[in-house]
Formats: sequence, structure tokens, C-alpha cells
Amino acid sequence: MKKKLFIVALIIIIIAAFIVAAVGYNVDIKYRNHVSVIVPIGEEYNMNDIKKITDEVFGNSDIVLEKSGLYNDEVSIRVADASDEQLETLKNKINEKYNIVQSINVNIGEDYNIEDAQNAVKEALGKDDIKVEKESENESYISIEASLLTEKDIENINDKINEKFGLSNKADSIRATNVISSSNIPRVRLMDMASQYILFTLIATVVVLAYYIIRYRKLGIKDVLQDSITVLAFAELLYMAIIAITRFPVNKLIVMGAFTIYFAVIIYLNAKYIGKLEKIKNK
Repeated sequence: MKKKLFIVALIIIIIAAFIVAAVGYNVDIKYRNHVSVIVPIGEEYNMNDIKKITDEVFGNSDIVLEKSGLYNDEVSIRVADASDEQLETLKNKINEKYNIVQSINVNIGEDYNIEDAQNAVKEALGKDDIKVEKESENESYISIEASLLTEKDIENINDKINEKFGLSNKADSIRATNVISSSNIPRVRLMDMASQYILFTLIATVVVLAYYIIRYRKLGIKDVLQDSITVLAFAELLYMAIIAITRFPVNKLIVMGAFTIYFAVIIYLNAKYIGKLEKIKNK
């Protein structure tokens, strides 16, 4: 029976090796090349509503949603890719759902015509119903009443204002609170993910093997050492083979699973060697 189980396990490992060589592991989106999109909503929101919106915008792509922000008033969206058009659609759907209103402040200078500023902003956002006025406390700034915007919208406003008034302002000088931001996140190599645990595992394994050799030396140092290393390695290989075949996403949970198996095997080996020692004593 044990021989049959070993053969089955070996076949699983061989099949998994071909799968990994061909397509690799199914790595969780957090550890692949992806786009991280932050949407500041500014109020309580229902994650199910956000999920419906993102499904409509990004289709069947792998999407990870998380609440973020100091008061959980932002949503973090991880998606394989996000075009400007998709971000624009996302913005419109979020605005439609939550009716976000914010005040954006842009520094123009002392001498300008407010109508020129209004026209520049309307042209930048492609809307006519935009409220633009001079700030009451500092008229060198204009105040724009707007909804949730994208970074592209902010760049357009800045470019049109610069063009209209001959300025050279940077887009990040515009004061706004509700802006959808996106950033490209590079992939994390599996070896980089595992490297932080390798040293700990090696030290723990050396200590455990040294303990086995000392305590169970009557069973034969070579046999104990060889058996322990073989069982530990085979168990982990089988575990990773199952992960590869089932296409379960590789993430930190998988690493925790590997440690669980590691400790389970250590306990199993210890119990096994104790049983063998008892048999020798009883002879």
C-alpha cells in the first residue's frame, strides 16, 4: 500500500514539474505585474457595489479589492491592466453611485480673467457645467467645484491653464483630494518571496536533524539523517506539486501552508523514531 501511494505521489510530482516548466505557477495577482488603482470615495461604501462596478469596467480580469485610507474611505483595486478609458469609465460610475463633490484649487497669479479660467477648465474636462470662481481668501487661486477626477483630468486642467495663461505649473501643484491614482507594480519573484524564510528554515532543520541524530543514534545516524531529509523534501515537493496542478494562487497563505506541513512532518518523524526505539527496548 505504501509503495502504491509513493508511486502515485511521484507521478503527481512529475506531472507538476512539466506544468511548472510549461506555464509556471498561478501566482496571486498581488505578486504579478499589475496596476494598483486607488479610488478616494470620501465616505462609507459597500464593497459589493464596488465589485459590481469593477466587474463592469474591467470585465472578467482578476481583481482584488481592499478597503484603504485612514477611515476606510478609499478602495484599493488591483487589476492586471487599466487603460485611461477604463479609468474614465470607473470614475463616471463611482461619481454616479456616490455623487462625489470636491473643491480643486489652482494657482494662476494676480492678473487673470476668471472667464478665461472657466473656459480653460471646461475645455480640459469636456464639460460646460463646471463652476469656476476666484478663491475668496486668495484670489491668485481659482476654485473649481468638481466631482471625482482621474490623474489624467488633473494633467489636462494643468496643461490648459498653463497654455491659456503662459504658466509652467506642475500638475502636482493642483490641490485636490478626490483623484483616482494608478501605479504599475512590478512582479515579485517567488524566490524573493521565499528568501526571507529560507535562512530560518535551514537553521531550524539543522537543529532538528542534530537533535534526531543525538536522540535516535541507536537507529543509525545515517539512516535517521537520510530518512528525515527524504521525507521532509518529498512532503514539500508533493505539496508544491498539488499547488501547481490545482492552479491555486501562490501567495503568503501558500508559504504558511508549507510551514504547517514542515512542522507536521517533524512531529510525525519524531513519533516514528520514538516508536522504533520502543521496539528496540522491548526486544
